[in-house]
Amino acid sequence: MTTKYLAKLEHGNIGVVLGAKSGNLIALDVDDDSLVESYLTLNPFLNDTLQTHGARGRVFWLRMTGDYPAKTVKLKTASGEASGEFRSNRSQSIIHGIHPSGKPYEIVNLAKPMAVAFSRIVWPSEISVPPCLPNILPKADWTEVTEVTEDTDVAEVAEVAEAADVIVEQSVGGFSLVCSVDEAVNRCLPNKIHENNIRLFDLARALLTLTGQGVDFDHDEVFDAWHKKAEPFLRPELKKEDYFLEFLKACHRARVPLGSARVTAAWERANQNLLPLPPKVMAIQKPGFQLLCAFYREMQAGEGVGKVWFVAGGLRACAKLLGHKHHSTVETWTAAMHTMKVLKTIQKGDAHHSTRFVYLPTLPKS
Repeated sequence: MTTKYLAKLEHGNIGVVLGAKSGNLIALDVDDDSLVESYLTLNPFLNDTLQTHGARGRVFWLRMTGDYPAKTVKLKTASGEASGEFRSNRSQSIIHGIHPSGKPYEIVNLAKPMAVAFSRIVWPSEISVPPCLPNILPKADWTEVTEVTEDTDVAEVAEVAEAADVIVEQSVGGFSLVCSVDEAVNRCLPNKIHENNIRLFDLARALLTLTGQGVDFDHDEVFDAWHKKAEPFLRPELKKEDYFLEFLKACHRARVPLGSARVTAAWERANQNLLPLPPKVMAIQKPGFQLLCAFYREMQAGEGVGKVWFVAGGLRACAKLLGHKHHSTVETWTAAMHTMKVLKTIQKGDAHHSTRFVYLPTLPKS
C-alpha cells in the first residue's frame, strides 16, 4: 500500500467480481442499444434493478436465486453479431471509472441488484442461442419429460414442478405469485428443446394461480402467446396443435397452483413461531434442527391433524429452505425425528414421488 500505488487507484476503474464469490451476482451486458428496450419489455422487473452504462447498451445487475449458468456466455444475434454477455463466475464488470472509449461509466438506475430466478429471464428473439441450464432440478429430483405426446403422469410431475418454486424463490425471502397472463407466459417459457411439456404444465399451474386471484383469461389466447414466444425451442416435427393438445391435457391434470403458498406459509410460520416443540427436539442445539422440526409441524398444521403431507422435492427442497448445499444433514435430522417419534413415514418416496409423513406430537391450538 505505497503512496504511488494509492495515488494510482484514484484514476483507476472499479470492477466487481461476479458469480458465487459475490453472492451469485451476475451482469447481463447488452451491447446493442436497439436491444435494451426489448429486454425491458420482455422483463419488466429489469426496470427495478441496478443498471449501468458504458459506451453503448446497458448492463443489468441481478442476483441469481437457485441455479444459473456457471460460466460466462457470449450472446449473439441470429446473424452472428456479438450482442453482449451473460457474465457469471470468473468474470467481472466495470461499474465505475472511464470506458476505453473515453466516456465515464454511468449509473442509469441506482438500485439494489434484484434477486430473481434465472428461469424468469425472457430472452429477445434476436438472441440466437440464449443461455440455459442443463437441468432445472438436480438429477435425483428430475422426472424426465419427453415431448412426444405420450401419456406422462403429469400429476406426479406436479410435485417436481412445485419443488422448483420452493428452491428458486425461497432465497429472496419471499415466494412470488403469478399476477397476470403476461407474467404467466414469460415465466413458463422453455430455455431449451425437450422441456416444452414440463413448461406447458407449469403454464397450466400458473393459470390455476390466476384463477385463484379472479383473473380472467382465454385458454386459446394464453397458448397462442406462449407458442409464439417459445417457437425457437419447439420441435419441428411437432405441429402447433400437438402442443395445444398437450397444454389442454396439462390444464386438465394440474392440481397445484404455481407459486403455491402451502410450503411458503408453513416455512414463514415456522420462522415466526419456533415453539412449541417436543422436549427431545429442544435438547438438540444444532443450528437449524429445531427450525426444521417446526417446519414439519407447520406442514402438518396446514393439512390438519392426522392427515398425510409431503414436501415437494423431498429432503433436497428442505435443505434449500435451510440454506444447506446438500441434503445429507436434513436426511440425518429427519431420521432422528423418526426415532424420537416426532415423525412417521406413511409412504416412502421414490424417483417420482415425495415421501409422505405425519407429524405425531399434538399440534398447538391456532
